[in-house]
Amino acid sequence: MIKNFVLCFSLMLLAINAQAKNWDSLFDHAQYKNAKISPDGRHFAVAILHEERTALVFLQRDTMQAVGKISFTGRSEVGEFHWVNNERVVIEIVEHRAGLEKPLSYGELYSANIDGSKAKLIYGFRAAEKQTGSKIKKTKPTRGWGKIIDTLSEDEKHILISSTPMSTTGERLASVLKLNVYTGKINGNGSRSPIPNAHFLTDGSGQLRALIGTDKNNDEQLYVRRQDKWQAVAQGIVGTSVRGIAVSPSGKYLYTLDNIKQDLDGLFKLNLEDLSYKSVYTDKMVDVTDIEMTTDARSAYAIRVDEGYPSYLILNGKLEEAKVFKDLLKSFPYSKVSITSKTQKGDVYIVSVSSDIAPGNIYLFDKEKNELSFLFQFKPGIKSEELAEVEPIQLTASDGQVINGYFTAAKPSTNNKIAPLVVLVHGGPHGVRDYWSFSAKVQYLALNGYSVLQVNYRGSGGYGRNFEVAGHRAWGSISQQDIHDAYLWLVSQNKASANNACIMGASFGAYSAIQSAAIFPDSYKCAIANAGIYDLELMFEEGDIQNRRAGMSYLKMVLGTDKQKLKGMSPVNYVEKIQVPLLLAHGEDDERAPYAHAERLREALDDAKKPYEWFVVDKEGHGFYNPENQKAYMRKVLSFLNSHLPT
Repeated sequence: MIKNFVLCFSLMLLAINAQAKNWDSLFDHAQYKNAKISPDGRHFAVAILHEERTALVFLQRDTMQAVGKISFTGRSEVGEFHWVNNERVVIEIVEHRAGLEKPLSYGELYSANIDGSKAKLIYGFRAAEKQTGSKIKKTKPTRGWGKIIDTLSEDEKHILISSTPMSTTGERLASVLKLNVYTGKINGNGSRSPIPNAHFLTDGSGQLRALIGTDKNNDEQLYVRRQDKWQAVAQGIVGTSVRGIAVSPSGKYLYTLDNIKQDLDGLFKLNLEDLSYKSVYTDKMVDVTDIEMTTDARSAYAIRVDEGYPSYLILNGKLEEAKVFKDLLKSFPYSKVSITSKTQKGDVYIVSVSSDIAPGNIYLFDKEKNELSFLFQFKPGIKSEELAEVEPIQLTASDGQVINGYFTAAKPSTNNKIAPLVVLVHGGPHGVRDYWSFSAKVQYLALNGYSVLQVNYRGSGGYGRNFEVAGHRAWGSISQQDIHDAYLWLVSQNKASANNACIMGASFGAYSAIQSAAIFPDSYKCAIANAGIYDLELMFEEGDIQNRRAGMSYLKMVLGTDKQKLKGMSPVNYVEKIQVPLLLAHGEDDERAPYAHAERLREALDDAKKPYEWFVVDKEGHGFYNPENQKAYMRKVLSFLNSHLPT
């Protein structure tokens, strides 16, 4: 067992006041976002918030003195970052597009030494430009998206990347390149993906062994590398939703997540010599959620499942990282735990930990001393003891289907009075689910006197293929019934009161809020919808889904093409059934659920003379990113709730 925590230091801690009673600071961007240790263990690279942009600060480990910083002017900021040797890092740049708050990656890669020297944009469409106000040097431009495949720990000057030529959908075929992290010089290795959206996998020596991409039917297709060529693995050997994870240390097997010949996603292994395929582990209740990878991203050592709380199963106990991880789990029960980096010797580790009442903490584990030291908190102003704990729940729906979800009781004392409830519906809906984790929105509601229900309704991911498919073409019916049944179950458990709830959500959750207000007019007192889809036929005409090659196949699969059914599931067509007040919010630059959805619903409500409140923000996309916009929106939500669902 690891020794008790030692308070090591508070990294450049800003003067942040204790939480104000309005809890707005829950929505502030994290002050600290990630940390990784250099291969020799002498320095930390820490992603911090600086002037509302992410920068990278380098600290000398023994003195905790800053030795360098990387930040960008203009619209650029630091994204993911990777140590490539003891003096140099590679950064994936993210960019604030004109007129949009949330930064996006355009596949540009930047490299610099820890003291800021030899800084260079080594890959991307702006590589030939001299960046105003920065130290970025010119290099050959590439009109493509770069993605790191392998940092090639054996090679201190190169990394392996995929390069996808630019297009409106990003579905052109990627090539694999070897990129010099000092000069930006590119060497191709002759490998080009035979399929779009390729995710490449290397073995323990950094050699390409497999890839998985998406075909025109939105199915996943696996290819293996043989004699310098890509060979397709027939569907039927592997499933149509297979995901590649890692090649075994021996190089003989490829580990995948798949549901071939079964309902739940489990761990499988493919023999790369004879293409035989075997199941390794499948949980009895839920899909495998995630895989814990070694810090070089080449080997898997644990899997995570989330029936209620996150739990882990060690796959390869012989790996030293697996042994360390197992001990860490004992120190952080009921938490999400991951190792972000380690020294080359494997004597020091950086560990990230989060839970329902902790948005994220970073620790240093000294293996030789068997000592765990606190480094910093993602959001230093948040005190876990002040937050509301999240409880996993399970119930049986009206037709007998088992439904899972989470309940968060209102934090302030109500003198034994049952608090009003907000039914908070997740987006997606398919392949997405709610987890036991920190949510600023859930905490804000609970700390202001509202209990919160989150439901993993049919159509959600995580509970098997059959559970997810049950929600296809049933957005307006089965999924909404599951949400309603969960609310009624809470009432039966004396955790909520009948007719004292508001339904709220974003994206599909917004659709659910309006749809449920129409089909259950006597159950909810109000509905709050942000970035919603209200006219399902419009999904086939506008937005970024239908623009992609596999997008139309996806829409036809989950919605169908029967126009009458689409009209029947679109709340814009029967607003006269809605009897409760509505709050409608939207970002004007939303490409996933275009602003036209909100406009059509508003017109229908005006024609029917139905009451609603309106909250629209420019420069925002699918959901609000800017903290000030989030705060303003949640203050509006709270005011709306206090008017129609008083505590």
